Amino acid sequence: MRGFCSLCAVVICAASMVVAVSGCGQKKSNSSEVELPAWMTDGDQAQGSSTVPVRLASASPSAYLGLNLKPGDQFPLRKVVQQELTQNSLTGTPQQNFSRLEMLLAVHVREKRDDRTHLSVRYDRIKYEHQVADEKVTFDSTTSGEHVSVGVVAYRDMINDGFSFWIGEDNQIVEVDGLSEFLSRALRNVPPDQRENVVLGMEAGSGDSGIANFVDNTIGLLPYGRKTSPGDSWERQHQITRPLQMHVNNTYTLKDLTDNMAVIDIRGTISPSTSLRNLEAPDVQVIVNGGSTLGSCTIYRETGLPKESRIDRVVDMTVVMSNAIQFRQSKRVTTIIESFPPASTSAPKVVGGERGGVIQQVSGSR
Repeated sequence: MRGFCSLCAVVICAASMVVAVSGCGQKKSNSSEVELPAWMTDGDQAQGSSTVPVRLASASPSAYLGLNLKPGDQFPLRKVVQQELTQNSLTGTPQQNFSRLEMLLAVHVREKRDDRTHLSVRYDRIKYEHQVADEKVTFDSTTSGEHVSVGVVAYRDMINDGFSFWIGEDNQIVEVDGLSEFLSRALRNVPPDQRENVVLGMEAGSGDSGIANFVDNTIGLLPYGRKTSPGDSWERQHQITRPLQMHVNNTYTLKDLTDNMAVIDIRGTISPSTSLRNLEAPDVQVIVNGGSTLGSCTIYRETGLPKESRIDRVVDMTVVMSNAIQFRQSKRVTTIIESFPPASTSAPKVVGGERGGVIQQVSGSR
């Protein structure tokens, strides 16, 4: 483990490839308080212009696309984040590092107001694995025991727990409730001097922005305030601050519109930026040279939920060491999200024991 925390491993941790584990870049602190990123902070966020989504019975040349759920609706959500980091080594041989996080969540519609919808999320199962240099970590909340590494103990303690958030008519998160308390419970068995690094690792492993990433890659990409026809395009820009600072500009195009589905094509660019200084090695810089996003999202028109969303983000980076040595890194993040209609005839349900559940398909057409 100590051998892993060498020059190369510091850079890997600087790029926030995987969950911080015991012995790898752990910041010592005299305080148990954790500085949370912006998306993990309770409170209102700026709201954009909005319009009430319209439920359509049949396909038409144009349509409003938006979230349209009823209080009491429940649906399982599956999210997979797979990350691959390739970097040049000092010996000239490329090094490959890999991580995969799979989460099964239960989402419940708590309340519907004129201008927002209140959703709660509960984590029912988490599977995680990574391979970095010679280190391998695997975790499954349904089979792992009480003794797990520090880097994944928070995942274990997230099971059967969660928080809630509000989505406005512009399809963006406008308020988060109970997230800080949820994180405190998840971190209760993590040593205080290691909590900040564990939070950073969870943030990196769940796709840059955790639950907000679910919204960005699905509901958040829907147009609002106007009808949309096949061939229409619109843009969204957002700033990612942690774990890597990036400015992303995505273009969305409605490719297909049927009675039941809307298919949206996703293409984007990532602007160059000087990004991150490692906590343990502040003289190490990670420079984002640029990148791209490419993907597709299929939406259930009746609800606005994603049937499936798959987005690939590729980022090209340069790592600059304190001694002026430089080498390149390429990071690919693939995010897959799928939900199931909140109807008893077609929606799978979550079943399982105390430590989580599995998706089970209920009889009926989908």
